[in-house]
Amino acid sequence: MRESRNCSVHIVPMAVSVAVAMLLAFVPATQAQGTAQEGHTPDSDGAYPSFRLAAEDLTDTQSTSNSHTDTKSEEKLSIYEPMFGVADKYSGDYFPDTWLTGDWGGARQQLVDNGIIFEAALTQIMQGNAYGGKDTNNAFRYSGSVDYYLKLDTARMNLWPGGLFLLHGETQFGQSINPKAGALMQPNTDALFPVPNDPGATTLSEFVFAQALSKWLVVATGKIDATRVYDANHFANDERKQFLNLGLRNNPVILPFAPYTTIFAAAIVEPTEWLSISTAVANSNDSANRTGFDTAFHAPDGTTVAQEFDFTIKPFGLEGHQRLGWVWMSKDSRVLGQDARVGLRALSLIEFGLQGIGVLPTDEQSDDWAFYYNFDQWVYTEPDDPEQGVGIFGRFGWSDGEANLVKEFYSIGMSATGIIPNRDKDVLGLGYYYLNLSPNLRPYGLSAEQGVELFYNIEVKPWLHITPDLQVIIDPGGNSGNDVALVYGLRAQMSF
Repeated sequence: MRESRNCSVHIVPMAVSVAVAMLLAFVPATQAQGTAQEGHTPDSDGAYPSFRLAAEDLTDTQSTSNSHTDTKSEEKLSIYEPMFGVADKYSGDYFPDTWLTGDWGGARQQLVDNGIIFEAALTQIMQGNAYGGKDTNNAFRYSGSVDYYLKLDTARMNLWPGGLFLLHGETQFGQSINPKAGALMQPNTDALFPVPNDPGATTLSEFVFAQALSKWLVVATGKIDATRVYDANHFANDERKQFLNLGLRNNPVILPFAPYTTIFAAAIVEPTEWLSISTAVANSNDSANRTGFDTAFHAPDGTTVAQEFDFTIKPFGLEGHQRLGWVWMSKDSRVLGQDARVGLRALSLIEFGLQGIGVLPTDEQSDDWAFYYNFDQWVYTEPDDPEQGVGIFGRFGWSDGEANLVKEFYSIGMSATGIIPNRDKDVLGLGYYYLNLSPNLRPYGLSAEQGVELFYNIEVKPWLHITPDLQVIIDPGGNSGNDVALVYGLRAQMSF
Protein backbone atom coordinates (compact mmCIF):
# COMPACT_ATOMS: atom_id res chain seq x y z
CA MET A 1 0.00 0.00 0.00
CA ARG A 2 2.83 2.37 0.76
CA GLU A 3 4.30 1.84 -2.68
CA SER A 4 0.91 2.44 -4.34
CA ARG A 5 0.40 5.73 -2.52
CA ASN A 6 3.86 6.93 -3.51
CA CYS A 7 3.19 5.96 -7.09
CA SER A 8 -0.04 8.00 -7.10
CA VAL A 9 1.74 11.05 -5.75
CA HIS A 10 4.52 10.77 -8.31
CA ILE A 11 2.08 10.44 -11.19
CA VAL A 12 0.49 13.86 -10.55
CA PRO A 13 3.13 15.97 -12.36
CA MET A 14 3.21 13.50 -15.22
CA ALA A 15 -0.57 13.61 -15.50
CA VAL A 16 -0.46 17.40 -15.86
CA SER A 17 1.96 17.10 -18.76
CA VAL A 18 -0.15 14.43 -20.41
CA ALA A 19 -3.30 16.51 -20.03
CA VAL A 20 -1.64 19.42 -21.77
CA ALA A 21 -0.41 17.07 -24.48
CA MET A 22 -3.88 15.68 -25.16
CA LEU A 23 -5.15 19.20 -25.73
CA LEU A 24 -2.28 20.31 -27.95
CA ALA A 25 -0.77 17.17 -29.46
CA PHE A 26 -2.33 17.53 -32.87
CA VAL A 27 -2.08 21.27 -33.23
CA PRO A 28 -0.17 21.72 -36.51
CA ALA A 29 3.36 22.95 -36.09
CA THR A 30 3.54 26.57 -37.21
CA GLN A 31 6.00 28.16 -39.56
CA ALA A 32 7.22 30.28 -36.68
CA GLN A 33 8.17 27.16 -34.79
CA GLY A 34 10.08 25.92 -37.79
CA THR A 35 11.98 29.20 -37.94
CA ALA A 36 12.87 28.94 -34.30
CA GLN A 37 14.32 25.48 -34.94
CA GLU A 38 16.61 26.48 -37.80
CA GLY A 39 19.61 26.69 -35.51
CA HIS A 40 19.04 23.22 -33.97
CA THR A 41 18.03 23.05 -30.35
CA PRO A 42 20.65 22.44 -27.65
CA ASP A 43 19.05 19.07 -26.86
CA SER A 44 18.95 18.04 -30.49
CA ASP A 45 19.80 14.45 -31.40
CA GLY A 46 23.16 15.31 -32.86
CA ALA A 47 22.51 17.13 -36.14
CA TYR A 48 25.31 19.63 -35.73
CA PRO A 49 28.13 20.54 -38.11
CA SER A 50 31.56 19.13 -37.46
CA PHE A 51 34.41 20.48 -35.38
CA ARG A 52 35.98 21.75 -38.61
CA LEU A 53 33.17 24.28 -38.88
CA ALA A 54 33.60 25.05 -35.20
CA ALA A 55 37.27 25.72 -35.59
CA GLU A 56 36.72 27.84 -38.71
CA ASP A 57 34.59 30.05 -36.50
CA LEU A 58 37.64 30.34 -34.24
CA THR A 59 39.49 32.25 -36.95
CA ASP A 60 36.59 34.65 -37.44
CA THR A 61 36.23 35.13 -33.69
CA GLN A 62 39.88 36.08 -33.27
CA SER A 63 39.33 39.17 -35.37
CA THR A 64 35.97 40.14 -33.84
CA SER A 65 36.10 38.97 -30.22
CA ASN A 66 36.62 42.50 -28.92
CA SER A 67 33.50 43.94 -30.56
CA HIS A 68 29.81 43.44 -29.75
CA THR A 69 27.27 43.89 -32.53
CA ASP A 70 23.52 43.64 -32.81
CA THR A 71 23.94 40.49 -34.92
CA LYS A 72 26.15 38.74 -32.40
CA SER A 73 23.39 36.35 -31.42
CA GLU A 74 23.32 35.10 -35.01
CA GLU A 75 26.98 34.03 -34.93
CA LYS A 76 28.04 30.45 -34.33
CA LEU A 77 29.47 29.61 -30.95
CA SER A 78 33.21 29.03 -30.86
CA ILE A 79 32.88 25.37 -29.87
CA TYR A 80 30.15 23.71 -31.86
CA GLU A 81 29.66 19.95 -31.63
CA PRO A 82 26.92 17.54 -30.57
CA MET A 83 29.09 16.17 -27.76
CA PHE A 84 28.70 19.54 -26.00
CA GLY A 85 25.12 20.26 -27.08
CA VAL A 86 25.69 23.91 -28.01
CA ALA A 87 23.26 25.43 -30.49
CA ASP A 88 24.67 27.38 -33.42
CA LYS A 89 22.03 30.09 -33.36
CA TYR A 90 20.25 31.80 -30.49
CA SER A 91 18.21 34.41 -32.35
CA GLY A 92 15.78 36.81 -30.75
CA ASP A 93 12.76 34.66 -31.63
CA TYR A 94 14.44 31.41 -30.64
CA PHE A 95 13.65 31.26 -26.93
CA PRO A 96 9.88 31.88 -26.67
CA ASP A 97 8.91 28.69 -28.53
CA THR A 98 11.91 26.51 -27.71
CA TRP A 99 11.88 26.96 -23.92
CA LEU A 100 8.94 26.90 -21.53
CA THR A 101 10.35 29.85 -19.59
CA GLY A 102 11.01 31.85 -22.75
CA ASP A 103 13.53 34.66 -22.99
CA TRP A 104 13.21 35.88 -19.38
CA GLY A 105 12.21 39.34 -20.58
CA GLY A 106 15.31 39.61 -22.76
CA ALA A 107 17.72 38.62 -19.98
CA ARG A 108 18.35 35.18 -21.46
CA GLN A 109 19.34 36.57 -24.84
CA GLN A 110 21.62 39.09 -23.17
CA LEU A 111 23.35 36.33 -21.24
CA VAL A 112 23.81 34.28 -24.40
CA ASP A 113 25.22 37.28 -26.24
CA ASN A 114 27.81 37.45 -23.49
CA GLY A 115 28.64 33.75 -23.60
CA ILE A 116 26.58 32.48 -20.62
CA ILE A 117 24.12 29.74 -21.56
CA PHE A 118 21.83 28.07 -19.01
CA GLU A 119 19.48 25.21 -19.88
CA ALA A 120 17.31 22.83 -17.89
CA ALA A 121 15.15 19.87 -18.88
CA LEU A 122 12.67 17.59 -17.10
CA THR A 123 12.09 14.01 -18.28
CA GLN A 124 9.19 11.99 -16.83
CA ILE A 125 8.53 8.34 -17.65
CA MET A 126 5.61 6.05 -16.82
CA GLN A 127 6.15 2.38 -17.72
CA GLY A 128 4.49 -0.91 -16.98
CA ASN A 129 5.52 -4.53 -17.42
CA ALA A 130 2.35 -6.06 -18.82
CA TYR A 131 3.59 -9.59 -19.37
CA GLY A 132 6.59 -11.83 -18.69
CA GLY A 133 9.95 -10.51 -17.60
CA LYS A 134 10.93 -10.83 -13.98
CA ASP A 135 7.71 -9.69 -12.30
CA THR A 136 4.34 -8.33 -13.39
CA ASN A 137 3.03 -7.85 -9.84
CA ASN A 138 2.72 -4.12 -9.02
CA ALA A 139 4.72 -3.52 -12.20
CA PHE A 140 3.70 0.03 -13.07
CA ARG A 141 6.34 2.63 -12.26
CA TYR A 142 6.94 6.37 -12.50
CA SER A 143 10.43 7.84 -12.69
CA GLY A 144 12.31 10.72 -14.21
CA SER A 145 15.23 13.06 -14.15
CA VAL A 146 16.14 16.73 -14.22
CA ASP A 147 19.18 17.95 -16.14
CA TYR A 148 20.88 21.30 -15.55
CA TYR A 149 23.46 22.77 -17.94
CA LEU A 150 25.73 25.81 -17.68
CA LYS A 151 27.89 26.56 -20.71
CA LEU A 152 30.44 29.35 -20.89
CA ASP A 153 31.67 30.42 -24.33
CA THR A 154 35.00 32.19 -23.87
CA ALA A 155 34.84 34.04 -27.19
CA ARG A 156 31.53 35.71 -26.43
CA MET A 157 32.80 36.46 -22.94
CA ASN A 158 35.66 38.38 -24.58
CA LEU A 159 38.25 36.18 -22.87
CA TRP A 160 39.85 34.17 -25.67
CA PRO A 161 38.56 32.48 -28.84
CA GLY A 162 37.65 28.84 -29.17
CA GLY A 163 37.01 27.84 -25.55
CA LEU A 164 33.99 26.24 -23.88
CA PHE A 165 33.28 25.26 -20.27
CA LEU A 166 30.44 22.81 -19.63
CA LEU A 167 28.85 21.98 -16.26
CA HIS A 168 26.11 19.34 -16.15
CA GLY A 169 24.12 18.43 -13.06
CA GLU A 170 21.48 15.72 -12.74
CA THR A 171 18.73 14.64 -10.36
CA GLN A 172 17.00 11.25 -10.53
CA PHE A 173 13.62 10.58 -8.93
CA GLY A 174 10.95 7.89 -8.74
CA GLN A 175 11.16 4.13 -9.29
CA SER A 176 11.81 2.72 -12.75
CA ILE A 177 10.45 -0.40 -14.40
CA ASN A 178 13.93 -1.90 -14.83
CA PRO A 179 13.87 -4.35 -11.88
CA LYS A 180 10.45 -5.62 -12.94
CA ALA A 181 11.42 -6.24 -16.57
CA GLY A 182 14.53 -8.24 -15.68
CA ALA A 183 16.20 -7.50 -19.02
CA LEU A 184 19.90 -7.20 -19.66
CA MET A 185 19.23 -4.24 -21.92
CA GLN A 186 17.15 -2.23 -19.50
CA PRO A 187 13.96 -0.66 -20.89
CA ASN A 188 14.50 2.67 -19.09
CA THR A 189 17.96 4.06 -19.81
CA ASP A 190 17.07 7.37 -18.19
CA ALA A 191 16.92 5.64 -14.79
CA LEU A 192 20.59 4.63 -15.10
CA PHE A 193 21.80 8.22 -14.80
CA PRO A 194 23.46 9.64 -12.79
CA VAL A 195 23.56 6.57 -10.51
CA PRO A 196 21.74 3.39 -11.63
CA ASN A 197 18.27 3.11 -10.10
CA ASP A 198 19.11 5.47 -7.21
CA PRO A 199 16.14 7.85 -6.79
CA GLY A 200 16.97 11.10 -5.06
CA ALA A 201 20.54 11.19 -6.28
CA THR A 202 21.76 14.63 -7.39
CA THR A 203 25.24 14.98 -8.84
CA LEU A 204 27.50 17.32 -10.73
CA SER A 205 28.01 14.63 -13.33
CA GLU A 206 30.13 16.49 -15.87
CA PHE A 207 32.62 19.35 -15.86
CA VAL A 208 34.44 19.77 -19.14
CA PHE A 209 36.75 22.27 -20.79
CA ALA A 210 37.20 22.15 -24.57
CA GLN A 211 39.50 24.29 -26.68
CA ALA A 212 39.79 24.63 -30.46
CA LEU A 213 43.50 25.03 -31.17
CA SER A 214 43.18 25.31 -34.95
CA LYS A 215 40.81 24.60 -37.81
CA TRP A 216 41.51 20.90 -37.49
CA LEU A 217 42.31 20.24 -33.83
CA VAL A 218 40.21 20.42 -30.66
CA VAL A 219 41.28 19.18 -27.23
CA ALA A 220 39.06 18.53 -24.22
CA THR A 221 39.53 17.43 -20.63
CA GLY A 222 37.58 17.10 -17.39
CA LYS A 223 34.87 14.65 -16.34
CA ILE A 224 32.45 13.53 -19.03
CA ASP A 225 29.88 11.02 -20.19
CA ALA A 226 32.10 9.11 -22.60
CA THR A 227 29.20 8.44 -24.96
CA ARG A 228 29.27 12.14 -25.85
CA VAL A 229 32.53 11.41 -27.64
CA TYR A 230 32.08 7.82 -28.81
CA ASP A 231 29.31 5.73 -30.39
CA ALA A 232 27.14 8.75 -31.19
CA ASN A 233 24.27 8.22 -33.62
CA HIS A 234 21.92 10.69 -35.25
CA PHE A 235 18.84 8.47 -34.83
CA ALA A 236 19.58 6.39 -31.71
CA ASN A 237 21.55 8.17 -29.00
CA ASP A 238 19.13 10.12 -26.78
CA GLU A 239 16.91 8.37 -24.24
CA ARG A 240 15.03 11.61 -23.63
CA LYS A 241 13.66 11.97 -27.17
CA GLN A 242 14.55 8.76 -29.02
CA PHE A 243 14.75 5.12 -27.91
CA LEU A 244 14.41 4.34 -24.21
CA ASN A 245 15.98 0.88 -24.25
CA LEU A 246 19.69 0.71 -23.42
CA GLY A 247 20.29 -1.64 -26.36
CA LEU A 248 19.16 1.08 -28.79
CA ARG A 249 20.89 3.95 -27.01
CA ASN A 250 24.48 2.66 -27.06
CA ASN A 251 26.56 -0.38 -27.92
CA PRO A 252 26.79 -2.43 -24.69
CA VAL A 253 30.05 -4.07 -25.74
CA ILE A 254 31.88 -0.83 -24.95
CA LEU A 255 30.02 0.14 -21.76
CA PRO A 256 32.50 -1.58 -19.39
CA PHE A 257 35.20 0.69 -20.82
CA ALA A 258 33.16 3.89 -20.53
CA PRO A 259 31.90 4.51 -16.99
CA TYR A 260 29.32 7.20 -16.48
CA THR A 261 30.96 9.63 -15.86
CA THR A 262 34.78 9.61 -15.88
CA ILE A 263 37.94 11.73 -15.88
CA PHE A 264 39.29 11.96 -19.41
CA ALA A 265 41.52 13.80 -21.89
CA ALA A 266 40.71 13.77 -25.59
CA ALA A 267 41.85 15.17 -28.91
CA ILE A 268 39.58 15.45 -31.94
CA VAL A 269 41.36 15.85 -35.28
CA GLU A 270 39.62 16.66 -38.56
CA PRO A 271 42.16 16.40 -41.39
CA THR A 272 39.32 16.71 -43.93
CA GLU A 273 35.68 17.69 -43.90
CA TRP A 274 34.66 14.04 -44.25
CA LEU A 275 36.85 12.50 -41.54
CA SER A 276 37.02 13.08 -37.79
CA ILE A 277 39.39 11.09 -35.56
CA SER A 278 38.78 11.09 -31.80
CA THR A 279 41.36 9.72 -29.39
CA ALA A 280 40.84 9.67 -25.62
CA VAL A 281 42.40 8.41 -22.41
CA ALA A 282 40.00 7.90 -19.51
CA ASN A 283 39.77 6.53 -16.00
CA SER A 284 38.49 2.93 -16.13
CA ASN A 285 36.76 3.07 -12.75
CA ASP A 286 34.66 6.10 -11.88
CA SER A 287 31.10 7.27 -11.21
CA ALA A 288 28.97 10.37 -11.37
CA ASN A 289 28.77 10.82 -7.59
CA ARG A 290 32.51 11.30 -7.01
CA THR A 291 35.15 13.55 -8.54
CA GLY A 292 37.38 10.70 -9.66
CA PHE A 293 40.63 12.57 -9.10
CA ASP A 294 41.72 10.13 -6.40
CA THR A 295 41.71 7.15 -8.76
CA ALA A 296 42.25 8.70 -12.18
CA PHE A 297 44.89 6.75 -14.12
CA HIS A 298 46.17 5.01 -10.98
CA ALA A 299 46.83 1.27 -10.85
CA PRO A 300 45.12 -1.05 -10.09
CA ASP A 301 42.04 0.92 -11.18
CA GLY A 302 43.41 1.12 -14.67
CA THR A 303 43.20 3.28 -17.74
CA THR A 304 41.00 3.12 -20.83
CA VAL A 305 42.21 4.15 -24.28
CA ALA A 306 39.69 4.64 -27.07
CA GLN A 307 39.78 5.79 -30.67
CA GLU A 308 37.03 6.36 -33.21
CA PHE A 309 37.10 7.18 -36.92
CA ASP A 310 33.98 9.04 -38.06
CA PHE A 311 33.46 9.22 -41.84
CA THR A 312 30.83 11.62 -43.21
CA ILE A 313 29.39 10.38 -46.49
CA LYS A 314 26.73 11.78 -48.82
CA PRO A 315 25.46 9.15 -51.25
CA PHE A 316 23.06 10.80 -53.69
CA GLY A 317 23.40 13.98 -51.63
CA LEU A 318 21.97 12.35 -48.48
CA GLU A 319 24.14 12.73 -45.39
CA GLY A 320 25.26 9.79 -43.29
CA HIS A 321 28.06 8.64 -41.00
CA GLN A 322 30.17 5.51 -40.75
CA ARG A 323 32.03 5.05 -37.46
CA LEU A 324 34.72 2.52 -36.61
CA GLY A 325 36.21 2.36 -33.13
CA TRP A 326 38.20 0.32 -30.65
CA VAL A 327 38.65 0.44 -26.88
CA TRP A 328 41.28 -1.07 -24.60
CA MET A 329 41.41 -1.16 -20.80
CA SER A 330 44.40 -1.96 -18.58
CA LYS A 331 42.32 -2.61 -15.48
CA ASP A 332 42.56 -6.06 -13.93
CA SER A 333 39.12 -7.53 -14.56
CA ARG A 334 37.53 -10.54 -12.92
CA VAL A 335 36.03 -12.76 -15.57
CA LEU A 336 32.30 -12.04 -15.60
CA GLY A 337 32.86 -10.01 -12.43
CA GLN A 338 30.42 -7.59 -10.88
CA ASP A 339 30.84 -3.84 -11.31
CA ALA A 340 29.01 -0.80 -9.95
CA ARG A 341 29.42 1.31 -13.10
CA VAL A 342 26.48 1.79 -15.41
CA GLY A 343 28.01 -0.33 -18.16
CA LEU A 344 28.34 -3.51 -16.12
CA ARG A 345 25.68 -2.59 -13.58
CA ALA A 346 23.21 -2.81 -16.44
CA LEU A 347 24.56 -6.26 -17.31
CA SER A 348 25.36 -7.40 -13.80
CA LEU A 349 24.18 -10.81 -12.70
CA ILE A 350 23.29 -9.39 -9.30
CA GLU A 351 21.17 -6.64 -10.90
CA PHE A 352 18.95 -9.21 -12.54
CA GLY A 353 18.56 -11.57 -9.61
CA LEU A 354 20.63 -14.36 -11.09
CA GLN A 355 23.08 -14.77 -8.25
CA GLY A 356 21.57 -18.14 -7.46
CA ILE A 357 22.59 -19.78 -10.70
CA GLY A 358 25.93 -21.06 -9.39
CA VAL A 359 29.49 -20.14 -8.59
CA LEU A 360 30.87 -17.78 -11.20
CA PRO A 361 34.44 -17.88 -12.52
CA THR A 362 36.81 -15.75 -10.45
CA ASP A 363 39.85 -15.67 -12.73
CA GLU A 364 41.22 -12.26 -13.63
CA GLN A 365 42.82 -10.97 -16.79
CA SER A 366 45.08 -7.97 -16.96
CA ASP A 367 43.33 -6.11 -19.76
CA ASP A 368 40.29 -6.11 -22.01
CA TRP A 369 39.42 -4.86 -25.50
CA ALA A 370 36.51 -4.49 -27.93
CA PHE A 371 35.76 -3.26 -31.46
CA TYR A 372 32.60 -1.56 -32.64
CA TYR A 373 30.91 -0.19 -35.75
CA ASN A 374 28.11 2.35 -35.99
CA PHE A 375 26.27 4.01 -38.87
CA ASP A 376 23.40 6.39 -39.53
CA GLN A 377 22.17 7.34 -42.98
CA TRP A 378 19.35 9.42 -44.39
CA VAL A 379 17.62 7.54 -47.22
CA TYR A 380 15.10 10.27 -48.00
CA THR A 381 14.76 13.92 -47.03
CA GLU A 382 12.34 16.69 -47.95
CA PRO A 383 13.83 19.03 -50.58
CA ASP A 384 13.38 22.08 -48.33
CA ASP A 385 14.30 20.43 -45.00
CA PRO A 386 17.29 18.04 -44.64
CA GLU A 387 16.12 17.10 -41.13
CA GLN A 388 12.71 15.84 -42.29
CA GLY A 389 12.59 12.42 -43.88
CA VAL A 390 13.51 8.78 -43.30
CA GLY A 391 16.81 7.42 -42.01
CA ILE A 392 18.31 4.10 -40.96
CA PHE A 393 20.91 3.17 -38.35
CA GLY A 394 22.82 0.21 -37.01
CA ARG A 395 25.49 -0.89 -34.55
CA PHE A 396 27.81 -3.89 -34.22
CA GLY A 397 30.18 -4.76 -31.37
CA TRP A 398 32.58 -7.59 -30.67
CA SER A 399 34.82 -8.63 -27.77
CA ASP A 400 36.61 -11.84 -26.81
CA GLY A 401 33.91 -12.52 -24.18
CA GLU A 402 36.38 -13.26 -21.42
CA ALA A 403 36.09 -10.31 -19.00
CA ASN A 404 33.25 -8.76 -21.00
CA LEU A 405 29.77 -10.20 -20.50
CA VAL A 406 28.96 -9.29 -24.12
CA LYS A 407 30.54 -11.41 -26.82
CA GLU A 408 28.69 -9.89 -29.79
CA PHE A 409 26.01 -7.28 -30.26
CA TYR A 410 24.15 -5.74 -33.13
CA SER A 411 21.16 -3.46 -33.61
CA ILE A 412 19.35 -2.00 -36.58
CA GLY A 413 16.46 0.37 -37.02
CA MET A 414 14.81 3.28 -38.74
CA SER A 415 13.66 6.79 -37.89
CA ALA A 416 11.07 8.86 -39.76
CA THR A 417 10.54 12.57 -39.13
CA GLY A 418 7.42 14.41 -40.31
CA ILE A 419 5.66 11.45 -41.95
CA ILE A 420 2.22 12.73 -40.90
CA PRO A 421 1.00 15.88 -42.74
CA ASN A 422 1.34 19.06 -40.67
CA ARG A 423 3.40 17.19 -38.06
CA ASP A 424 6.84 18.06 -39.41
CA LYS A 425 8.70 17.61 -36.12
CA ASP A 426 7.13 14.36 -34.93
CA VAL A 427 9.46 11.34 -35.00
CA LEU A 428 8.64 7.65 -35.45
CA GLY A 429 11.32 5.17 -34.40
CA LEU A 430 11.55 1.40 -34.76
CA GLY A 431 14.59 -0.61 -33.64
CA TYR A 432 15.79 -4.17 -32.99
CA TYR A 433 18.78 -5.42 -30.98
CA TYR A 434 20.46 -8.78 -30.40
CA LEU A 435 22.83 -9.40 -27.51
CA ASN A 436 25.00 -12.52 -27.52
CA LEU A 437 26.51 -13.23 -24.11
CA SER A 438 29.94 -14.61 -23.28
CA PRO A 439 30.39 -18.38 -23.88
CA ASN A 440 31.43 -18.59 -20.24
CA LEU A 441 27.79 -18.07 -19.29
CA ARG A 442 26.48 -21.03 -21.28
CA PRO A 443 26.90 -23.48 -18.34
CA TYR A 444 24.54 -21.28 -16.32
CA GLY A 445 21.78 -21.34 -18.91
CA LEU A 446 22.40 -17.80 -20.19
CA SER A 447 23.02 -17.22 -23.88
CA ALA A 448 21.33 -14.29 -25.60
CA GLU A 449 18.66 -11.60 -25.42
CA GLN A 450 16.88 -9.67 -28.15
CA GLY A 451 14.31 -6.93 -28.25
CA VAL A 452 12.21 -4.56 -30.35
CA GLU A 453 11.17 -1.00 -29.51
CA LEU A 454 8.63 1.26 -31.20
CA PHE A 455 8.04 4.91 -30.26
CA TYR A 456 6.31 7.98 -31.64
CA ASN A 457 7.64 11.32 -30.39
CA ILE A 458 4.94 14.00 -30.58
CA GLU A 459 6.15 17.60 -30.57
CA VAL A 460 3.34 19.42 -28.80
CA LYS A 461 5.52 22.50 -28.60
CA PRO A 462 9.28 22.76 -29.18
CA TRP A 463 9.64 22.69 -25.38
CA LEU A 464 7.21 19.78 -24.82
CA HIS A 465 7.48 16.28 -26.33
CA ILE A 466 5.13 13.39 -25.49
CA THR A 467 6.22 9.88 -26.52
CA PRO A 468 4.19 6.65 -26.36
CA ASP A 469 6.61 3.70 -26.27
CA LEU A 470 6.30 -0.08 -26.63
CA GLN A 471 9.05 -2.67 -26.07
CA VAL A 472 9.07 -6.44 -26.59
CA ILE A 473 12.05 -8.20 -24.98
CA ILE A 474 12.67 -11.84 -25.89
CA ASP A 475 14.54 -14.11 -23.46
CA PRO A 476 14.94 -11.30 -20.87
CA GLY A 477 18.04 -11.79 -18.77
CA GLY A 478 19.55 -13.98 -21.49
CA ASN A 479 17.53 -16.99 -20.30
CA SER A 480 15.42 -18.76 -22.92
CA GLY A 481 13.24 -20.09 -20.12
CA ASN A 482 11.93 -16.60 -19.25
CA ASP A 483 8.69 -15.37 -20.76
CA VAL A 484 8.77 -12.54 -23.27
CA ALA A 485 8.56 -9.17 -21.50
CA LEU A 486 6.04 -6.66 -22.82
CA VAL A 487 6.84 -3.15 -21.57
CA TYR A 488 4.61 -0.20 -22.41
CA GLY A 489 5.15 3.40 -21.47
CA LEU A 490 4.71 7.13 -21.92
CA ARG A 491 7.46 9.74 -21.73
CA ALA A 492 7.14 13.52 -21.32
CA GLN A 493 10.15 15.75 -21.97
CA MET A 494 10.12 19.47 -21.17
CA SER A 495 12.80 22.09 -21.81
CA PHE A 496 12.91 25.11 -19.53
